[in-house]
Amino acid sequence: MRRRTIALVAVLAFGLVAAAVPATTSASVGVAADDHSQPEFIQDCAAEPPDDFDAPADGNGVIGFVDGYWYNQPLEIDVEGGLTEDELDRLSARTAARFEVMRCLPAEDGVPTVNVQSREEFAKQQNGTFENVSTALRQADNAKFETMLLIDSESNSTEVREENRGSTIGGTYNFESNTITIVSDDPDSLLIDEEVLVHEIGHAVQDQQFNLTQYDRATTDKDKGILSLIEGDVTFIENRYLDACENGQWEEPCITEEFGSNGDGGNQSNAPANWGLYFTQFQPYSDGPSLIQEAYDDGSWDAVNDLYEDPPRSAYYSAFPGSYGEVELTDIEVSNRSSDSWERLTFEDEPDYDTIGVAGISAMFATPIYESGGQFTIYEPRSFLNVDSSGGIDNFDPLNYNQPETEGWRDDKLYTYRNAANETGTVWTLDWASAEDAQPFVDSYKELIEFRNGQPVDGAENTYTFGEESEFDMAVTIIQDGDRVTIVSGPSVEALPEIHDIELSGSENGDDSTDDGENGSEDGENGTDDSDDSADGDSTGEDGEADDQMTETESDDSDGPGFGVVIAVIAVLGVALLASRR
Repeated sequence: MRRRTIALVAVLAFGLVAAAVPATTSASVGVAADDHSQPEFIQDCAAEPPDDFDAPADGNGVIGFVDGYWYNQPLEIDVEGGLTEDELDRLSARTAARFEVMRCLPAEDGVPTVNVQSREEFAKQQNGTFENVSTALRQADNAKFETMLLIDSESNSTEVREENRGSTIGGTYNFESNTITIVSDDPDSLLIDEEVLVHEIGHAVQDQQFNLTQYDRATTDKDKGILSLIEGDVTFIENRYLDACENGQWEEPCITEEFGSNGDGGNQSNAPANWGLYFTQFQPYSDGPSLIQEAYDDGSWDAVNDLYEDPPRSAYYSAFPGSYGEVELTDIEVSNRSSDSWERLTFEDEPDYDTIGVAGISAMFATPIYESGGQFTIYEPRSFLNVDSSGGIDNFDPLNYNQPETEGWRDDKLYTYRNAANETGTVWTLDWASAEDAQPFVDSYKELIEFRNGQPVDGAENTYTFGEESEFDMAVTIIQDGDRVTIVSGPSVEALPEIHDIELSGSENGDDSTDDGENGSEDGENGTDDSDDSADGDSTGEDGEADDQMTETESDDSDGPGFGVVIAVIAVLGVALLASRR
C-alpha cells in the first residue's frame, strides 16, 4: 500500500472534535471496480498550454496555470540533497496547476507560502497546542475518552492528541496565516512528497472557493461529516494525482520521499500514541472519497461543488454511501437527572455535549485489533480492513466504518458531570433505529470492557468496575430501554445513581428509564482532573486537527495535521493480521 497523507482541517470551534463504507465503491464509467480514477484525469476545463509555456493573458484565472507555471511544464528539478527554496516554489506552482486541471477549481489567489519542516521539529511544536483550553473542557475531553474506553484514567487526553499530531501528520494548511507546512521524515534532506503537497494546496484552493471557516463543526460527528466532504474532495484528487504519478502519466516523474527506517512505511515507531483517536480522525479520509465519487457520478464537479452549500453533517452519510438524503437521523434530548452533589458541565456559546457518531464508535471497537496485535478482536481484521482484489489494503477506501455496531445508529449525546471533589462522570445516550439495531453496540461495548479488564459488579446487572489489573479507574453501567442505550460512568458504583437517577439491580435508587430532556455538557473525565486542551471538532479553518469534542477555538492552534505516516503502518500490520487469521 502506498503512502497516504491525511491533512485534518482545523476549525476553531468549541469542543475537541478532531477512523463504513462497503467493501466496493462506485467506479467511474469504463474503469475497473478497484480503479477509482477517471479515464481522463485531466478535465475538459483545462486550458491548452502554448508550446513555449508562455503565461496567458488572464494569469491565474486560467485553469492549468498558476504563479507562472503550466500543469505540464517541465521543471527539471534535481532532488538530490533536497529542494532549494526556488525549486519548492516552482514545484508548488505546478502542483497547484495540476490540481486545477483535475478538479476544475482555479487557484485564483495563487499558492500560499510552503515551508518544509523536519518531523522532530514539528513534533516539538505540538507541545502546548491546546494550552488555552479551559479546565472544564480538558476534564470533559478526558471523561469522554474514558467512557469510550480509548484513553486510560491516568493519561491526559490533550497530551495524547499532541503526540498523535507529532507522529502522524504529513502536512498542514493554516487558514489564518495562509501557509502550508510539509513535514519531512528525513531531516537531513527535507525532501517532500508531491501527494502531500497537492493535498495541502487542495485545501488552500478549497478555502479560496468555498470559505471553509463557515461551517459549524462543534461535535465529533458533525465534524467528521463535514470533513468527509472537505477531506474526501482533496483525498479523491490526491488518489488520482498519485495514480498518474505511478502510471507515468505526468511529463516528469513525481517527487517522493521514502519514509520509515528502511523506506518500507511499516516502521512501528510511526504508530500513533493512540489508535482509537487516530481511527476516529481517519474516517473522513477513508470514507470521504466515496462520497465524492457518488456525487461526481451523479453530476460531475458541479454536483460536488453543490455539496459545499449543504454538506453532510454526520459521518454516517459518508460511512454508508447512498444514505445522504435517504436516512433521517434523530436529535435526541437527554434530561439532567443528577443529584445536588453533581453538576452538569455547560459551555458558553457551544453545545454542552458531544455526539460521537459512527467514526468514534467504530474506532472504539477497531482499536483492540492493533493494541493487541490481533490477539483480541471485536471487529475481525478482514471486516475492518478493506481488502482489494490483489489482497492488499484498498488505497481509495482503506478502512470500513460501516459495521453492525454503527448501521442502526441515529444519534447520540454525551454529557459530563462534576462534583465538589473535582471528580467527573458521564451520561452517554445513544439512539438506534430499533432495539435490535442497538444490540450489536451493547454486545461489543461489553467486549471492550472485558478487553480493558473490567469486572462485573455482583448484584448490579450490566455494571462494571475496573480494578488494579486495568488502566481505567472508574465504574460504568449500561442500560438499554428499547431503541435507547444509556451508559453512565463515574468514579464509583455508588456515584452512578447520583450522576444519573437510575436504579442499579439490587439498588433502591431512582428508576432505570432513559427519558430525554435538556442538553448538557461536552464530555467529562472520570475521576481525573486534566490540564491540557484537546480540540476535535473544527468549525473554521482548513487543514487543522479535528480530534474529538473539545474544539480548537480554545487553542491558538489554527492549522492541522495531515496523517499520512500511520496508514502505511496500518497496511503492513493489517496484511500480517489477515494472513495470520486465514
